[in-house]
Amino acid sequence: MENRTLRSFEELRDVLRDIALDEGYFFRGERRSDYSLKPKIARLVAQPVPSEDGKLVLDLRYPVTIVDEREALQRFKAAARPYLTAVPDSEWDWLALAQHNGLPTRLLDWTTNPLVALYFAVGEMIDDNWLRREQLSTEKFNGSAAFYVMRVKHPPLDTLALKPFESDGLFFASHVTPRIASQGGLFSVQQNPFKPLKWGRIIKYSIPFEARMDMKRELALFGITHAFIYPGLEGIAKDLQERINSF
Repeated sequence: MENRTLRSFEELRDVLRDIALDEGYFFRGERRSDYSLKPKIARLVAQPVPSEDGKLVLDLRYPVTIVDEREALQRFKAAARPYLTAVPDSEWDWLALAQHNGLPTRLLDWTTNPLVALYFAVGEMIDDNWLRREQLSTEKFNGSAAFYVMRVKHPPLDTLALKPFESDGLFFASHVTPRIASQGGLFSVQQNPFKPLKWGRIIKYSIPFEARMDMKRELALFGITHAFIYPGLEGIAKDLQERINSF
């Protein structure tokens, strides 16, 4: 993975100048540059240790207390149905829906819209107090965000023929929510979510702490605000709150 720095909106335009639509370019924003390209499930759960041949491993926990990745998805499906006007008809779409509602999965969010990716990188309100809080868990964190550009030449996965827990690649969800649609969203999936994503050509741009709020303000001038990213009453209220605070 190439590593570069992105300090301004002008530099972003230089990055995008030679990128064409529909040529396999996808984007991702991350609020902390020290995070690797691992799905959320890998950040919360330790990688299972393979058992040695001939060695008996006892798990003394009650089965009802064990909620692994697949069990969490099944529980989400059971609990979510009463709240849905349209129920997903595939495991792929259930994973995408769960991901966009905060459930830890093996998916990583990407977008076809670079401004949306940039918002996910710098959209958070930050100041020196924010940085000090973030450094409580990671002392050496310098406050920078990350903007990823990925070029992939192979087509998206055929979700009708493949299974999500046995596949590597990109896919578009068929069950499109207003949030996924507004974000131009798609997903990467990995058979081993505990390894950082490495396929495709990926360039990582670190956005320095001191540049983040300036880029957030410029995004707002283009209409890329919380209300755009999260259509609905919650997004409108959050957007107005930031305007009241005069960011």
